[in-house]
Amino acid sequence: MRLMQLSALAFGIGLFGCGVSAMAADASLPAGYRLAQQVSTGGGDTLQVLEDARITPELHSQLWGNASDPDSISDETLAADVQAHPLAEAQARLVATSGEVKAQRKLGYPLATVEKAPFRGLPQPVFFLTIDETAPMGSLSGPATEVLVPVEKALRPISYIAEDGKPHDLILAQTGKAAWQATPPDEIQEVSSVANFKAAAKDTGDEDGEGDSFVTTYRTYKFVGGKWTATSRQKNEYWESEGDFPERSAFP
Repeated sequence: MRLMQLSALAFGIGLFGCGVSAMAADASLPAGYRLAQQVSTGGGDTLQVLEDARITPELHSQLWGNASDPDSISDETLAADVQAHPLAEAQARLVATSGEVKAQRKLGYPLATVEKAPFRGLPQPVFFLTIDETAPMGSLSGPATEVLVPVEKALRPISYIAEDGKPHDLILAQTGKAAWQATPPDEIQEVSSVANFKAAAKDTGDEDGEGDSFVTTYRTYKFVGGKWTATSRQKNEYWESEGDFPERSAFP
């Protein structure tokens, strides 16, 4: 079972600068950035991640999951420089073989990765763009993964149809109380646990809702009839990412 959490270790093994073709590299980089990673879309275009030029593969590994905290940098000189001049937010861009930048956007945080999803038989290739949104404190933040289909929506997350019939951006969380995994050929399972304050107040008589009651949502995203849909079920129980990922039977 493979959780689709893009770890710093996985990122550091051969992803930075790996397979950078001369043609794709011809697209000029913004000042202060380096081409950290790129993945072919299979249609002639390339998905690229740009990061602050000071971020090496080793530094990326040190900072991933640590809120890009300068205190996590072992090089004291570099740590002082980052403290004085914070790291620039990462960028994603879609580049044609001609070098034309077809789409580009800033990601709001310094660290990001991209990889092709392991789905089979879908009309278009799907990619996971993961942005490390880890906050300095708390267990409710972490990497957020956007599901992209570049030929359809360029660098914006695709939509799924929720049970209420409304479209929502397909963004997956990896935190202390949330995790997900891709299940070929065309499914994603996501589990998340949140405090159920109303239930806690009812059970304990605590009007402020202080208590330890939790509700856990088990959600399945699936490609059906040409679109992504979601179904879910909830249970009054607690789950955290330090435990095993739930069995497939826990999901609808």
